Amino acid sequence: MKMQALLSAVWGVGLLLVLCGARMGSARHNWHAPQTLYAFGDSFVDNGNLPRSPELGETSRQWFFPYGVSNDQGTTDEEKATGRFSDYLVQSDFIAKMMGLSLSPPPWQNTHGQTCGPTGMNFAFSTTGVFQISFCISLREQVDYFKTMIKSRKISKNHVTHSVALLASSGNDYKRFRFITNAWQVTDLAWNITTEIATNVERLQNLWVKKILVNNLHLLGCTPSFCRKHNYKACDEWANEATSKHNYFLEQKLGNKKGVLIVDMSSAFDQIIGHGNQDLAQGKQFKHIRKPCCESADHKGYCGQQDKNSNPLYSLCEDPRQYFFWDDANPTHAGWEAVMAQLQNPIKEFLGVA
Repeated sequence: MKMQALLSAVWGVGLLLVLCGARMGSARHNWHAPQTLYAFGDSFVDNGNLPRSPELGETSRQWFFPYGVSNDQGTTDEEKATGRFSDYLVQSDFIAKMMGLSLSPPPWQNTHGQTCGPTGMNFAFSTTGVFQISFCISLREQVDYFKTMIKSRKISKNHVTHSVALLASSGNDYKRFRFITNAWQVTDLAWNITTEIATNVERLQNLWVKKILVNNLHLLGCTPSFCRKHNYKACDEWANEATSKHNYFLEQKLGNKKGVLIVDMSSAFDQIIGHGNQDLAQGKQFKHIRKPCCESADHKGYCGQQDKNSNPLYSLCEDPRQYFFWDDANPTHAGWEAVMAQLQNPIKEFLGVA
């Protein structure tokens, strides 16, 4: 009996240790999961870095109606429009939510790099490219800002080593050079763009960032800016060929790189907009998969544009949830939900979050 009691006690203690060990292992897993986000890129992730302006214009429209129209956190047009190129949230917000944050960390523009909180910072500038486009901040310059803040200790090394970086490029460089028709020139362009992306990934790793998410390119030719000329019925072959070359080179350069996950935007978008119908499960919720909710009257105009008498030079849909695209390039909030729902499992697994 004594021996049986002793064995029972030993078994009970062993079980307790196993359970405690499992809990400790889970705690260690959660402890080491990144809790800080640094975002780089363009309008897919920008949450307000292009400055607010008293005057409505092409580069300030994201601060005016109808941008943010689906934002239920605001009561006025000014409160609803938060500098995001969407009717509400963008990709960086959905990544932040996966990490347990409420929204994307604040934009660099808020403090001009003078302070940075524990949730991180958003360095992305809408309309920018991997390379310099007009006045906008390039990807390299965004990483430069990040590096400067680390060197000046505005961002601590501890936060960086427990962070994740998100790099988003939605194809502005290709839009800039859409006049190129020669196949080898398109190949050369894709090679140069992806080389610059890979170079900045390496720079971030040298700054102690351990986990980096890099978007590949979605079906550029099926976005409204490219397929409007086809009445949104067909995609632009040149742009989709550029997309294919871009993603091929990006996979070559970063596909097997430790600490890097290529976020497959191409497949996620393709499931919704690439086939020109709503038969696929991911596209069934959208009545319109290529036509944007907010469409400019002129193909050279922009969503939210007005004439000198403040009359709208655009049309606005009644329900953005029925549209995958918000404007000529960016998804609606519902569109982003549909895309990120497809991508959340591999992203969470990579980041080590539940």
